[in-house]
Amino acid sequence: MIQSRFPTTNLPHSQFRILVQQFEGSMSFASGTTRHVYMKALEQLLFFAEGNQFRFTPEDFTQFRLWMLNGRKLSNNTVNTYMTASRRFCEFLVDLGVLHQNPAWNVHGSAQSFNVTKVSLTEVTQAISRIDRSPLLGKRDYAFLSVMFECGATISELINADIGDLKRSGEAVELRVKPKGTRGKYEVIRLTKTSSSAVYSYIDARGAVASDSPLFTTVNTGRATSKRLSFRGARAAMRKRLTIDEKRALRLDSLRTYCAVRLMKQGKTSEEIKSFMRFKSNMPFRKILINSKAMAEKR
Repeated sequence: MIQSRFPTTNLPHSQFRILVQQFEGSMSFASGTTRHVYMKALEQLLFFAEGNQFRFTPEDFTQFRLWMLNGRKLSNNTVNTYMTASRRFCEFLVDLGVLHQNPAWNVHGSAQSFNVTKVSLTEVTQAISRIDRSPLLGKRDYAFLSVMFECGATISELINADIGDLKRSGEAVELRVKPKGTRGKYEVIRLTKTSSSAVYSYIDARGAVASDSPLFTTVNTGRATSKRLSFRGARAAMRKRLTIDEKRALRLDSLRTYCAVRLMKQGKTSEEIKSFMRFKSNMPFRKILINSKAMAEKR
């Protein structure tokens, strides 16, 4: 809900651009790809603000979202990403004291649907289980996909995790992760028996590794390197693993939806699923839930 009274902030366009550059310099949390996308988003915001009386209010960001959709004809996914960049830029301005509140906090992107209903939950399970786990590469990919599918982890969380982020508590295994775009905040992924077994099998196959080593690394000539697996590398590596047949393949991102489907079929309530998958905001959770319900009803 957009607030009716919100403190306005008028920034000269030159100062606005300088703050965008400062934000780019502060993005140590982001990969090169993410930084590039965020800067594209903020260039759009600068362009929009220059031709309007932009005062950093929720209404301004609502209009910015509509302009991207209707004026620029950008896809829903792109608009969602650009709004995420805008929210984080505003949070940066709050930290600097330029803004009192984040005006973009409750201005979300557009509803998006995942084309997942053509692949059944059984087919997803079979695609992951048929991975050859004899070589190290197979062990890595099976562990990566298992944690996403069984625990609802995101790509970003896994590629940024280190060996030392794994914690044992009795028989339970937890993975402490840093969600994308956050500073100094950690969340805990509770690994299932299947996923924890897969992860430790992969780690054991790597041999002796330091606790600050990346959890998932690239593999060269059958051996793990010290190089952290990148977002693009993860997607490329898993694309073949998630091929169902000649005409159908899953996007790596869609495994979170299938995780929700699996939990739903186990009889979990929406609140239990939300808690297990660590959703803080209702909107992205509703998107997952709507797709999961449609998927569960058709299969």
